[in-house]
Amino acid sequence: MPDGKTHEIINVAVLLIVLSVLSYIIWEENSIATKYIDTYLILVFSMSYLFATFFLSPDLDINSTPYKRWKMLRILWWPYKVIFKHRGFSHHPIIGPLSIILNLAVIVAALLLLAGVEPRSIPSSLIIATTAGMVLSIEVHIVSDSLVSKMKSMF
Repeated sequence: MPDGKTHEIINVAVLLIVLSVLSYIIWEENSIATKYIDTYLILVFSMSYLFATFFLSPDLDINSTPYKRWKMLRILWWPYKVIFKHRGFSHHPIIGPLSIILNLAVIVAALLLLAGVEPRSIPSSLIIATTAGMVLSIEVHIVSDSLVSKMKSMF
């Protein structure tokens, strides 16, 4: 398995590739995507992707660097750590990201309600871009783990 630093390098490299493709699409004048994608949403996507890369790894179920980055707030991830065994469902391509995003959504929703912000007032495009960035980051982690495992078993 790649170590934490390697995962971060892989994730940042994939983000650069995705941003290159999105930049090309946005500057293509006749592209239908320009109706739906703008610079603001790309920025939101990128920030959530980077946040997930450094704070929302499937490795939150162990004492990993992303888990330690939460400092005092790592208690919020204790249920996740207790429920999931490492490289089990946390590294499943559907259940892994879904469980992390749902756990984070509960935390964020509670904070929004405490702050008096109505969650329904947040634009859906913002929620979609944020979720897409986090899910892609988590999926890149899972895929890189899987590929490295398969390559090691071949040699």
